[in-house]
Amino acid sequence: MLLSIALVSEILPIIFYLIFLKRNRGEGLWVIFLYSLLSFLTELLFFGMVRRQIIYSCFDIIEFTLFSFFFYSSLEKKKFKLIPVIGAVIFYIVASINFTSKSFGSLSASLESILIIPYCILLLYEQIQDPTIIFVYYNKKFWVIIAFLLYFSAVLFLYIYYNSLSSEQRSNYWAINNFFEILKNILICVAFIMKKDVQRSYLTDNLDPDI
Repeated sequence: MLLSIALVSEILPIIFYLIFLKRNRGEGLWVIFLYSLLSFLTELLFFGMVRRQIIYSCFDIIEFTLFSFFFYSSLEKKKFKLIPVIGAVIFYIVASINFTSKSFGSLSASLESILIIPYCILLLYEQIQDPTIIFVYYNKKFWVIIAFLLYFSAVLFLYIYYNSLSSEQRSNYWAINNFFEILKNILICVAFIMKKDVQRSYLTDNLDPDI
């Protein structure tokens, strides 16, 4: 049941991005839309191909590339921009080594989570420090950050220990991934639905012009 809901939730960010396309222009959110689209297509291919591990290996590389580009373009300070670049070099080395593996790429998936979590914290820190952002939760990227921060924090240890689990344990514990997959997609939908000028509207409505 949870798996079916998770699969359906993969479609929601795609739909809401297209419905509210004008609201999401100029925000760099096309990267997240592309990620959502590729994630959904990967799930469809998973059920139709025999060598499924190759699908996930390819998706991991593309997924991390999109994430790295999103965080690199979103970060403002030059010294912070170096972090996703260095992280990408490390990840590609590890991912290329595990690409031909016949089992789940636990190492590359775990490394991706380990790298994405500090990226999220770093970008969130920048937003909090930005004086032009009055309330971070009125910013579209805030909900994207929270979505990935919660998801990768939740599945990190699942990825680390996945290959050491029995088939029954994998089936049981994978519900964690499904639950946070649903939550991640819902939060991304929130980002896509929000208006771009919500903070400006708040200030216009609540600040006294005579001050």
